[in-house]
This record gives sequence, structure tokens and C-alpha cells, in this order.
Amino acid sequence: MTDLTAINAALAMQWLVLGVPDSGTVPLRLPNSRKRPLMDFPGTASFRNYLPATFPQDREIWLAPPEGPIRLSADPGPVISFQADPDIYSVVLNKTHRLVTRWKVPCFNAPAAVLETGRERVAAKLSGIPGLDVPRTERLSMQDPAGLESAIAAAGMSWPVLVRMTGQHGGESLVKLDSPEDLYRCPDLPRSGASIYVTEFRDFRDPDGWYRKYRLVVVGRQIILRHVLIGNAWLLHALRRAPETDADEQARMEAFATDLLPLIQPTVLEMADRLNLDYFGIDCHIDAAGRILLFEANACMNILHRTDPPPNMWDAPIAAVETALMDLLAHPERWRHQPAI
Repeated sequence: MTDLTAINAALAMQWLVLGVPDSGTVPLRLPNSRKRPLMDFPGTASFRNYLPATFPQDREIWLAPPEGPIRLSADPGPVISFQADPDIYSVVLNKTHRLVTRWKVPCFNAPAAVLETGRERVAAKLSGIPGLDVPRTERLSMQDPAGLESAIAAAGMSWPVLVRMTGQHGGESLVKLDSPEDLYRCPDLPRSGASIYVTEFRDFRDPDGWYRKYRLVVVGRQIILRHVLIGNAWLLHALRRAPETDADEQARMEAFATDLLPLIQPTVLEMADRLNLDYFGIDCHIDAAGRILLFEANACMNILHRTDPPPNMWDAPIAAVETALMDLLAHPERWRHQPAI
């Protein structure tokens, strides 16, 4: 059984670093007409409000743009870095890195590692791992169709491609272009001048005609299957899954530890070592032989959010992630970033 008293005591000795996006703005959400607006901070590790453990408010450090000196009067302690998207929080991540370096303390999801998790950098870092197919990804500037066509050709990329704005997730702004001609007729391309990711598309339809997307969660060196989503189209998320595939999804989740995990464990642990993150998610396809097709790997996936009320097939993996994460957070000596001796 998880000892919440001990975990809460450990968290009370740590600093949770939170921050403001590089843009200096935060979206507001109105839950209903009777409640105050809520601030949504995109691109975070997003576990804070989901864990039974308590993060004391008096151990928070808030950082914000612009770059500059960090004027902070506080006793050094282990740092939990909450910002997870380098395209949204580059300033805060750089400041957190300077703070951790100055304090010489352990850091959970160290900012230096998070800064290397832009999609194009992840693709480069993970290239060449046995059992892993990493589609090529380039970071480009959105131009007129002719300019973008030339940039894609100059990068030596193959069609079809996926185009999305940097700093966006969950399929937001994502478009699939099957050929250069689509550049000239797609009405949903990002605005001119926007920073974008272009990724080579791989069709991952299984032999039975269904698309399957797996979400793996890495906590320390534990690998947990969060879910399998099955649908009849390549763009899959919770609202696009096919309800008639519930039994298939549940069977794959129940068999994961015995059937797939032994096949993929060396590959996933090598990914974790290269990314150097304590806690992150992997969206991918896994074929019957255990070969992984990577969609994305980063620390800003919303892993603990429940889209459906319990009981359901996702209760057990969410509980497993919570338990593993709380245990790791309570033991800074096991975090990947340790102060230099």
C-alpha cells in the first residue's frame, strides 16, 4: 500500500517549479456561468492535480519571461520541473536549469532534457534504435505553398507529410498532405510565418483494417500501457475510438505484460535513456512482432486525466501510473538528474 503520509512529507521538502509561457499569456476557460474562469497552462507534465499526494503551495516557485537574473531567496531543495514543452516554455526551462545548477540539487524531468524534446530533436535522438521506426521530422517556417514545397524538397522529405504548428498537441492544427498539390488546396494550413513541424507520414493500418494507437508511460524504468485506441482512421484520440472495439482494446491491455512488454522493453528503455526523462509518454503503433512506430514522445501528455467515470478498463493502468509516479517523486535520489560531485 502506498504510504501517502511519507510521500506528502517528502514532497513538503521539495520545490515545485511552475511557469508562464514564453508568450506571456495564458488561456482562460469558463467551466460554467457560476464559476470563476480558470487558467489553462498548456504544455505541462499535468500530474499535479491528479495525484492523491499533496504538493504544498508554500513550496512553489513561479518563473516567467523575460530572460534575466533569478532573484530568489529560498533554501535549496530537490526541484520538480513541471514545464514539459520547450516550444512553449523555453525561457522558464532555461531559468529552471540555471536554478538547479546553482543549487546543485536533484531535479525531476530536468529542464536540460526537456529542452531537447522538440519533435525534430526527439526524432534525431531516437533514430537508429533497434525495433523503433522514427519518421523524419523537420522544424520549418510556414511560407506560401510554393515556398513550403521547396523547403520540404530541400529537406529531402517523402510524401505524404503531416504539418502542425509548434507547441500544439492532441491533433490541434494537424493536417495530412498526400502530395505537393495538397499544399495549394488545403484551407487549414497554419498561418504564414508560423513555426511548424513537418513529419513524414507512415500508414499504420493493421492487417484487419483497423488503426491502433498505443500510449505507453515511462516512470523511472517502469513501462506501463496507459491505453490502446482503435479506430477506422489514422487520427486517433479518445473521442475518435470505435466503441465496438472495447473488447479488443481490453484484451490487448490485459495481455500487454506477458505478450508485448518483453518484446519492446529494451527498445523503450533505450528511448528513456536517450531522452533522459524521469516521466514521459510515448504515442505509437506496435505491430505483432513488437516493432514500434513512433508518433511522439514527450513529458506533456495528459496521462492521468479520466475521460470516462470509473469503473472501466483504464482504472488499473491509471492507478499503476499514480503509484509509480508518487513513489518516484518521493525519492529524489533515484531521479536521473543528480548534482555533480
